[in-house]
Amino acid sequence: MNMKKGLLSSFLALAVTSALLISTNVSANNLNETRSPLSYSLVTKGYDWGPGVYKIILDTGVIIQASTLTKDTFKVLAERSYPMINMQTQQKYDGSDSSSRYIDNAYLSDKNGNTSSMSTGQYITIEMKVHPDWVTSNPFTFDLKTFTNQYAELQYTIIQQKSLQDNIGNNVDHLTTRPETPHTMIEQGVEVFDISGKFNYNDSKFGQINLTYASYMPDTKKKKPLIIWLHGAGEGGTDPRVALLGNKVTALAGESIQKYFGDAAVLVPQTPTFWMNNGTGQYTQDGSSMYTKSLTALIKQYVKQHQSGIDPDRIYIGGCSNGGFMTLNMLLANPDYFAAAYPSAEAYEDKLLTKQDIAKLKNIPIWFTAAGADQTVDTSKTSTATYQRLIAAGAKHVHYSYFDNVLDTSGLYTKGNGNDTPYEYNGHWSWIPVLNNDISKDFNGKPVKIKGKAVSLMEWMANQKK
Repeated sequence: MNMKKGLLSSFLALAVTSALLISTNVSANNLNETRSPLSYSLVTKGYDWGPGVYKIILDTGVIIQASTLTKDTFKVLAERSYPMINMQTQQKYDGSDSSSRYIDNAYLSDKNGNTSSMSTGQYITIEMKVHPDWVTSNPFTFDLKTFTNQYAELQYTIIQQKSLQDNIGNNVDHLTTRPETPHTMIEQGVEVFDISGKFNYNDSKFGQINLTYASYMPDTKKKKPLIIWLHGAGEGGTDPRVALLGNKVTALAGESIQKYFGDAAVLVPQTPTFWMNNGTGQYTQDGSSMYTKSLTALIKQYVKQHQSGIDPDRIYIGGCSNGGFMTLNMLLANPDYFAAAYPSAEAYEDKLLTKQDIAKLKNIPIWFTAAGADQTVDTSKTSTATYQRLIAAGAKHVHYSYFDNVLDTSGLYTKGNGNDTPYEYNGHWSWIPVLNNDISKDFNGKPVKIKGKAVSLMEWMANQKK
């Protein structure tokens, strides 16, 4: 009798153990079956020097415990590849850069990379440091043949170095990505722009001209001012994202600038070549541009298409370098159209401006910006000379901010190697303080004022009206 009870107890124990093992295996199999494929997004935004990848949003496909995640959980390797050409031999070859990325932070987030307060979650955001000199953080490469910025091919590898735990305590160790791991690119600041703009113009002299453009229109019914930005030579092409991110042009649609205008539309035209093209593919020697008529037509068509939303008495035009040249070119071609202008590092040689040209410009509110360290444009022969002629001609609403050099003012970037002085950018890049609205002083070093109140460039411009 006792032997039978013992055999029965052993049998029941074996059955329960087998059932538990089967149940555990089924749960594990179900977990694997329901796990989403690993994927990630690279998040880019505009900086003073151009775009930078500063964040990765990793979709783990499983529920992760936040308490097991630290910034040391992952290592990130970045590689860029891009076509190159030997300018002497014209031989093409593949260029590349690679490095590990410095991880600043890692945390659970939502699918958009916003910090999550939950103790568990599926998405992990990895924040990385960026720097003007760290090329592997930059999705752009400079094409020496076209002298324009182009998208490089990016390959990021996310390496899991430490175990994580899922919501039931199992170790998660499968989060290292491979080249075939699907990923996307998120370009912050670009998403508010319509980048699909195309404009075709039949020029009587130059034939068919095709321009592209990005535009931002605030969702308000009132009439708004229009801010126009004309890019530099490096941002020409047919992809308006390059014109938005090559310099921090997305800032024009940001709150720090928009607040002065009470909402403003933004138009960013893009030429397939460069604004100073005289029609032969060469730089103009007389101040003309093959794009004057087509750009004028584009702007006027855009204003007409949005006539219920744009105030025609508050249209502002500006740009950098080539775009600064084109700003003056457009003012001369349309002296009564724009309410104000804000050219920076402009390349319009003063010797090309006649007395009649100065007479046209002197009554237009203009705020020039340049830097003495500019090695690309000789400011003594461009903006400085033109400003002085305008003042001598009696201009009442012309200002000029002149910097010795272009320095980082964010406090984030220094010269490094033990030198904590602010990072110094290329002296030609005087549009950096323009797009940061970090400009308030005139050529004499005194603040620009409106009704006795010191104002910044953008605040000044918002007050200009035809």
